[in-house]
Amino acid sequence: MDRLACVSLPAFPLQLLLRRHPEWIAHPAAVVDADRPQGRILWISGKARQAGVLPGLSYAEALSLAAGLRAGAVPATKVEAEIGALTERLRRFTPDIEPSSEEPGIFWLNVAGLDRLYASLNAWARSVSAEIGSAGFHAAVVVGFTRFGTYAVAKAREGIAVFDDPSRERAAAQQVPLDRLSLERDFRDTLLQLGVR
Repeated sequence: MDRLACVSLPAFPLQLLLRRHPEWIAHPAAVVDADRPQGRILWISGKARQAGVLPGLSYAEALSLAAGLRAGAVPATKVEAEIGALTERLRRFTPDIEPSSEEPGIFWLNVAGLDRLYASLNAWARSVSAEIGSAGFHAAVVVGFTRFGTYAVAKAREGIAVFDDPSRERAAAQQVPLDRLSLERDFRDTLLQLGVR
């Protein structure tokens, strides 16, 4: 059975913003599409999420929920350059890498056959995680069987997870809260109104 991994650098543009403004780490923080009151929130920190800030809100709405919110824009060219650099770093671990075209900071890696080069897929995942950490980022590395299953679990946790059975991956993916997935705001709100969490 083919194996794959999802590497998720959570809120990747936010990680880039906080590298530029490390003094913001102690505050609720967000990436906006434009640095103005009507700018839309794109990415949020855990502190912003705890204050009730969600992607899709306007900067002004978010400020009403988290008065100390720090926010800034991250140019798409900067994000693309960093994704390119990370893709090259990840090629040390597998030649088959696909960065997400829809969500920056998500990468799918083919891990088929790598168990012959590493003691285990856990060891491989630890090596990948250490490489990303040495680049100054934090990430989740999830090895499993399906794109969506590994993606969902990687979006909901930190660290490393290796599934040896597709049913365990599916069970873990089914426990992921909707607000952890990159869903359109209206769609997410509709699901929540239906009681789907």
